[in-house]
Formats: sequence, C-alpha cells, structure tokens
Amino acid sequence: MRIFSSFYLLIFLFSCYTTDISTQKKSLCDYKTEDSREVKKIISINRGACFGTCPIYFISIFSDQSAIYHGKKFVEKIGEIEFKLSEEEINSILQKANKINYCQLEDEYFEHISDLPRTYVQIFDKKVLDYYGAPKELKELEELIDNICFRYIK
Repeated sequence: MRIFSSFYLLIFLFSCYTTDISTQKKSLCDYKTEDSREVKKIISINRGACFGTCPIYFISIFSDQSAIYHGKKFVEKIGEIEFKLSEEEINSILQKANKINYCQLEDEYFEHISDLPRTYVQIFDKKVLDYYGAPKELKELEELIDNICFRYIK
C-alpha cells in the first residue's frame, strides 16, 4: 500500500510540475535590429516552383531597411525591384518571429509528396523549409512578410 501511495504522490507532483512549465508563454527568441555599420541580410523569403503556376520569387530584407525582390516566374513583376521598409515594418516581422518562437521551429517541415512549392524563411541565421506540415504560425509569418513587402512591389 505504501508503494502505491508513493507512486500516486510522485505522479501528482510530476503532473503539477509539467503543467506549470507548459503554461509559460515567454518567447525564447529575441530577434531585434541592431545598430551596426555593417549591412546584413536579416530576413528573407524564397518561394520555389511546383509543376503548376506557383509564384517563384525571393525577397531579402537588410539591416539598413533596404530590401530586394526578385520575381522569376508566375508573378506580376518579373525581375528585380529595390525598396525600403520602415523600422516599424521590420520590427513587426521580428516581433511575430519572437512571438511564435521561430528560433525553436524545426529546420524543415517536409513529407515525400510531389508537386508542392518549397518556401524558405530565414531570420538572421535560422532558416526553415516549409514544404508540407508546417505549423500555422509559420504560415502566418510568411504571409506577414509577403503582405508588408508586396505593398512596395508594383
């Protein structure tokens, strides 16, 4: 009987411990722009091909707020367009990345399925492949990057 009581006590204590940890919402990521004279790529999105008419383009955003879009195929604008983002726009992307713990995401979400486009998102040194099965929060980050940048791509 004493063994069963000890066992139930351990289970109870362990369940309280794990419940407390799982309710924490603090971000483990701390992405932010840094004051530096060196211009570095801080955010990028690269959308790849499929067997159909999936848009193929990439966008790079740099620490000096400049950005470059390069449309390749199945997009309104083919070629390169340079534009500038506001600090608030860049910060909104980085805040979203922090909120979803981008730095803790898997490096790739992939299944052996043919004919899906590959999307790569990179924030600082962390690059994530979204092919199939990515969390909706990553999709929302991709959409945010697109929505902000496509305001300037006309």
